[in-house]
Amino acid sequence: TVTIESIAKELFVSSSYACRVFKSETGTTINKYITARKISLAKALLANGCSVKEACDGSGFNDYANFIKAFNKAVGTSPRKYGKYKLGQVV
Repeated sequence: TVTIESIAKELFVSSSYACRVFKSETGTTINKYITARKISLAKALLANGCSVKEACDGSGFNDYANFIKAFNKAVGTSPRKYGKYKLGQVV
């Protein structure tokens, strides 16, 4: 799992410095970026027929409830409905 600490360690800088530089260069926080990447991966998994649990695990979320909440917030629908829609099934 990618974390701020793991990124900072790879770059040989402190976590706070990594966060400041990332925000100044991209305009977003590292956490928001990581979450967006995880949601993007989860969407791809769901579109390919994975279950919600498989998408949760496969996209790097450690907590199922947190995954559901983050997905709903980012996509505007539940992962189950998103997966069924992408597979052409009636919701």
